[in-house]
Amino acid sequence: MANEIRVKTSVQIVNDNSVANEGSAAGDYTNLNLDVHADSRTWGGSYTMNAVYTDAAVAYWKNVVVAKDDASGADGIDNSDWTEAAAVTGGTIPTTAYVVAVEYVSALGSPGTVTLNVSGENFAVLDAGQAIVIPMEMGELPSSITIKCTDYTDGTNEATVNVMVAGV
Repeated sequence: MANEIRVKTSVQIVNDNSVANEGSAAGDYTNLNLDVHADSRTWGGSYTMNAVYTDAAVAYWKNVVVAKDDASGADGIDNSDWTEAAAVTGGTIPTTAYVVAVEYVSALGSPGTVTLNVSGENFAVLDAGQAIVIPMEMGELPSSITIKCTDYTDGTNEATVNVMVAGV
């Protein structure tokens, strides 16, 4: 039996039908609904990727600070310059990545959002407490996967993340 990468995803398209209370001091009416143009439901599910990973090609970083911001050059996750950490927390970075997961754990000061970019495309812009998993069936070089925060300043504005990458 081969190693598997199992992915679970879902999406909701939410329409804001809020109504102003026309001058009343009591406030406005907030009315958020699943959009009828998306069948008024949650979409998604789970699947097992066709790509399989090698046990020796999985790595993670736990509670590390993103040390790149929008003004600095982007280093791929294969280069430790993207984080204040000297190296991965555990495992070995794959030569080819099939999945990457990023969790924005906490913020010190005002580092802003954390952006996950793959091959020049922003796949997610995360606020603190948010997370994303990106499956990549065709594989990507870890050097083309970048993570940065809006405004990193050492000791003042720091975004702390957990990151996992797996492949071959």
